[in-house]
Amino acid sequence: MARILRSSVCGMALMMLCLSQRGRADEILLYDGKKISGQIQKIDADALTVEVGKATRKVNLFDITSYKFVQPALPGNVSQLLIDGEKPSYAKGPRTAKVKLRKGYQRFTLPYYHTLGVAKLEIKMSGPGLKNAEVPREMLSRVTDEVRKIATSEYRVDKAGFRLPLDVKQPERYVAYRLLEWKDPDAVKSILDLRYLPVKRYGASPRLALLTKRSAIHFGIIYEGLIKIPQDGEYTFSIETDKNSKAQLYIGDFPRELYRKSKGKKASGWQIAFAEQGKLTGEIKQWDASGISVNLPVASQDVEVTLIPEAVHEIWKMSEGFSQPASPERKNESKTEDTAYIRTSDGKVVRVAGEVSGMNDQSLRFLYQGQEREVKRERVVGLVLHKKRSEKKNHLKLMSLIRLIGGSQVPGVVSSGKASQVTIKLPWGEQVSISKEDLESVKTINARSVSLTEMIPESVTQVPFFNRILPYQVNRSFSGKELQIGKQVFKKGLCVHAKTVLVYQLDQQFEKFNVTPGLQNGTGELGNVAVSIVADGKTLFENQEFTSQTQQEPLNVDVSGCSTLTLTVDFGKNQNVGDRFVWGAPQLIRASPQGLAVSKK
Repeated sequence: MARILRSSVCGMALMMLCLSQRGRADEILLYDGKKISGQIQKIDADALTVEVGKATRKVNLFDITSYKFVQPALPGNVSQLLIDGEKPSYAKGPRTAKVKLRKGYQRFTLPYYHTLGVAKLEIKMSGPGLKNAEVPREMLSRVTDEVRKIATSEYRVDKAGFRLPLDVKQPERYVAYRLLEWKDPDAVKSILDLRYLPVKRYGASPRLALLTKRSAIHFGIIYEGLIKIPQDGEYTFSIETDKNSKAQLYIGDFPRELYRKSKGKKASGWQIAFAEQGKLTGEIKQWDASGISVNLPVASQDVEVTLIPEAVHEIWKMSEGFSQPASPERKNESKTEDTAYIRTSDGKVVRVAGEVSGMNDQSLRFLYQGQEREVKRERVVGLVLHKKRSEKKNHLKLMSLIRLIGGSQVPGVVSSGKASQVTIKLPWGEQVSISKEDLESVKTINARSVSLTEMIPESVTQVPFFNRILPYQVNRSFSGKELQIGKQVFKKGLCVHAKTVLVYQLDQQFEKFNVTPGLQNGTGELGNVAVSIVADGKTLFENQEFTSQTQQEPLNVDVSGCSTLTLTVDFGKNQNVGDRFVWGAPQLIRASPQGLAVSKK
């Protein structure tokens, strides 16, 4: 890895050349802020194999803070929009376009969607030796995984303006397609909306046309294929649809604007928060003693995820008319029993304490005062589960937090099987297979760099000056705003009020503790606190009179071999006025990956 970080200018040039040829530059962020750009070839429980230039490197997951699959900007000729059926300037009738093509196999993509009435889609082609007619079926071949692996650098246009053919040996017959359907008329208002829909069926067609009438009112098709051009020349393509249909024609690589995605917001379903920072948005299919089965819509497919009830923290309905109760309404919520928020017939939301025993597509089963009651599912606003919740602990084991396109995030151990798939093993053993297209980023939990904000203190001591305790805040100030010391803003940090003592278990796994201490911006001139950092009884930093005027540089203290870390902010000279203190970007650095185990439970 050191050789990667010390790459020369020549090596970087070679790397960028290779990436442009591959058409992809995945990004890996290391614990020290440095980055590696390359193509991730393999992922296992403790390392990534990445291709950088002509070299292949294995980077320990322990040294990686996060990684993501990135699609870089591509030349316009890689995927050329030849006919845009949504362009308002087109007159009625067929849309036509000309393109110069060299002899051989040329790849194309044709997305189409229909709303009302009788569907129509006619594609014609003319050129040297070809009359204006339907594209001959003997010229059509299928786009397979072999074709999809062709480097983007192979999609080129020569100096004479002719698009060069692809080197394809004996392609399969027919044209591949994806069929999509939807019920909500507003779900698709343009061709680009097709990328948000789950695929109803994959198939192949012998012709580039609509072969049968569709019973569905709203449907779309994305065709992918190869046309075998008989000789060099200029060819004309034309597309004609009904007034309630739209179509486009791309020549070259698959258009990036059609890459599959999930919408960030869902109009319905359940929002579920669970252990290890997990959160999902989906439909609960079944809930019994064996687990909670959730249908999770992601970009390329719907994935079924099973959560154990002990790991689930909160569940909230997302349908229109349902909203999560505000914080004041949740005051005095039980910390030992489950809480159900139920909407009554007059529209009010009531809170009931008991135990959730399960849910089906009709009702919630809830144990209340020793008896099981059934509540209609449509009346359930939300559930807060405490009765069987597993205890939250510090996890010093190596895991990942996988963020999906659309906002859901899943904890687990990531491994790569097929080139386009990754497998996620959840903390309780369940395995889920996800397409790389569905991944936004992957963050390594408890790698070499660990934020103290992601660890649970072994103990918290908060002593009020009078009678009011202000619980310490994570990644925000007491007013809910961003953490700020002077002019410096911190995305991560702890905000505490004097007197607060936080004790963390280190288990002798770390060598450095980095932090920027200071009073929260806006606390005024009266803020005055006594601050100390202690590890295993040894004082590593101390300032008995820390004020807003204190000029404090970031600290880097040695905690090698230490079992505990204690952060103390005590009362200063001015009672407790303005004593709001920030531990900015508190970061622990591990010594080495020796003995570090991957989480199996």
